Amino acid sequence: MMGNARDVHDSDRPHVSWWGRWIGMVFLVALPLGWWLKTYPPTTPHPPGSEILINSIFERTPQLTQIHERGFLRVATLINPTIYVPDKNQPQGLEYDLVTRFAQRLGLGVKFIVAKNIDKAYQLVDENKADFAAAGLVVSLAREHLFRYGPSYVSVRRQLVYRQGVPKPKSLKDIGDAPLAVEQGSSSQNWLTEQAKKGLLAPDSQNTASGGTNATPDPHDYAIQVQLEDSGINTLKALESGSVDYAVMLSHETMLGQKISNKIHVAIDLGPPVSFAWAFSRHADKSLYNASVAFFNEIRSNHELKNLIDRHYAQFEQLDQRLAQQFLDDVESRIAPYLSAFKAAGEKYDIDWRLLAAMGYQESKWQPDASSHQGAYGIMQIMLPTAQDLGLHDRGNPAKSIMSAAKYLSQLRTQIPEKAKEPDLTYFAIAAYNIGIGHLSDAFTLTEEQGGDPNRWQDVRERLTELSDPKIYRKLRYGYARGEETVQYVENIRALHDLMIWVGTRNEPNPVSSNEQSAQETTQP
Repeated sequence: MMGNARDVHDSDRPHVSWWGRWIGMVFLVALPLGWWLKTYPPTTPHPPGSEILINSIFERTPQLTQIHERGFLRVATLINPTIYVPDKNQPQGLEYDLVTRFAQRLGLGVKFIVAKNIDKAYQLVDENKADFAAAGLVVSLAREHLFRYGPSYVSVRRQLVYRQGVPKPKSLKDIGDAPLAVEQGSSSQNWLTEQAKKGLLAPDSQNTASGGTNATPDPHDYAIQVQLEDSGINTLKALESGSVDYAVMLSHETMLGQKISNKIHVAIDLGPPVSFAWAFSRHADKSLYNASVAFFNEIRSNHELKNLIDRHYAQFEQLDQRLAQQFLDDVESRIAPYLSAFKAAGEKYDIDWRLLAAMGYQESKWQPDASSHQGAYGIMQIMLPTAQDLGLHDRGNPAKSIMSAAKYLSQLRTQIPEKAKEPDLTYFAIAAYNIGIGHLSDAFTLTEEQGGDPNRWQDVRERLTELSDPKIYRKLRYGYARGEETVQYVENIRALHDLMIWVGTRNEPNPVSSNEQSAQETTQP
């Protein structure tokens, strides 16, 4: 019996676009703009004397004082899975988490201004339409005459990426005259210019861009044919669709691309690692910049930065490529009958329904008659004793099973130590759903004994894997457990939950044409 779980309308059914697995990514570049779009008037170069005017504004009143009088930060950013995702339920992304924490420490709100590309993000800061840019920006020597970079917080690698079916290049020279996709205004584009200047790419001309706000080089400066893309996601899409065979990208985007497509491969790393940093205008004084330095010093010393980076990257490092690709396929073919049940359970127990859906997929691949050798049954794989405690009499009923699973997860959250905060609290509850609250308590104890923080998932995760070690589990109250499986279980659900968020708004209308303006505002309290 399916109960009410199959009572959905055709409009509720997910639909996957022609390029298949990239459905979870496209909306990050185009589709959600229908929700948040509020365009700026066309931007123009500074008129004569405008830089003097901007400088005089900050000479009269320090930048941070002006911001406090305004009551909120204006932050230029980009839509990207690991940067900023303006989800209508709960925005997320590393930059979102960092900026909102920074604002909270300053007692301020935040207005995120989404730019079309990297050049536009810098331009917003240069024209004092944004206080700084937090957009996964790589420190760029070509822009340092106009922008002051804050402390670095993430290190990534620049990589030459190629499409399946073409020979693996050993260097940039091996691609010949084939088009090479690069994100417009990115550090990778500037890096290519530097290689050309050094004679490493045999440039066709030396008319490279210099000075100016954008400092964006001319694509004709390379013997290699450069194809500029508005974003890293569009660069990956160009590879996936076959419009280009090669690209220069950063490793965090390449990693995600490889997880959801088997057509993308890394050839080589290009140069040393590069670092992300916020960009501040040199027209302004250092009051806001100095506050950011103090903020990063604080979150680095108390490990909050490490925890945030783990939150946005670790789950994808461990996510199995086949699982991710199958998940995106199954979003179309399996979840539709259960959407209303997941949403109803999420609303009743104040849990993101997409998290419940991710758990259901990890448990049963959304199969209502799935069973395990340990006796778990149904779409949420609930054990019989647990079902009895929850008052669930028919584990094969998807709607009732989903509602009971949400109830159980809510109960587990109350059994986690009070000092645990989100999102760690949810991670612990998910782990307890899999391994049991007793074994999780053992992991808490072990973490504290070994000098870790039992309120941080990152620390407890390391100790869960030790619960199968005889030297360890024999001393613990609840004994042996396959903790390494629980770690993978939680990390998979974290990643699938993020994929659910990206997929969730794919049917939103896209009113923005290529000729319309590129900035939008999203205000966060």
